Amino acid sequence: MTRYVIRTVDNRYGTSDGYTSPQTPESIAAKMHTRLTAPRYLDGFECFCIVVWPLPDGVSDPTNMPRRSQGLTDYIQCGGSTRAMSVEIRVSGEDGSYQHWVVAREPVADPDKWVDIEWDTSADKPSTTPVHPEEVFTGDQAAPVFRDYIVGGILPPAELLRPLDI
Repeated sequence: MTRYVIRTVDNRYGTSDGYTSPQTPESIAAKMHTRLTAPRYLDGFECFCIVVWPLPDGVSDPTNMPRRSQGLTDYIQCGGSTRAMSVEIRVSGEDGSYQHWVVAREPVADPDKWVDIEWDTSADKPSTTPVHPEEVFTGDQAAPVFRDYIVGGILPPAELLRPLDI
């Protein structure tokens, strides 16, 4: 059974990793549903990013990860707020290569149309990332994508994945 670490990024604590044991993929998906849909949790200021990454095969606890581990090479993440967020997925290959995508709710209608997802990092101005309108999710819309990835290892259909060169 795959075990997961949930990483949050916020203005108060920076990056924080959370790991619970015992856990199941279903319990992690349920925890993510709560975090993605709670307006006061992923608010775009205090907390503006959540990453869920599987521990490598054979690792039962993040403190037991080998030094040269492939941990955090595969993940699903969101950035923004419960009201407007982007969702990205990264999957690594056996050869060390990887694919990184931004996810859409539906096929992109106009590839020339862009909007900004915004969050506050307490810098001089808010941070933004440009996405297509169909790539903007609410927490309720993102939760099933996270669940499919966590519980079943299921990626969205190819027509909903836009490759990123990161």
